[in-house]
Amino acid sequence: MKKIVGHIHIDSGRCWIGDPCYVLPDGAMDNPGRDWSSFFDLTRKSAKPGEPITQTFDGVGVCVGTGYGDGSYPVTAQIKNGRVMSITVDFSGEEEDDD
Repeated sequence: MKKIVGHIHIDSGRCWIGDPCYVLPDGAMDNPGRDWSSFFDLTRKSAKPGEPITQTFDGVGVCVGTGYGDGSYPVTAQIKNGRVMSITVDFSGEEEDDD
């Protein structure tokens, strides 16, 4: 079953996928979440002209650009036997729900 489980609101043009315990500021110098300016600079440098922002942080997480910047985007989960098998964030603005 495919079901919309919520929406994410984005102001930075970036979507982070990863475990929050690895990115919330805790003073670790290798933490990509230690401050917004450092994180933004890392993701901006990864983008080549004409290509989307995609940045991998050594197993900690992945950051992707939305392509549109600010907005509210639906998060859809594929659910099987009561377990979330995958999630999709739709940056196109077209919502789908099989429920």
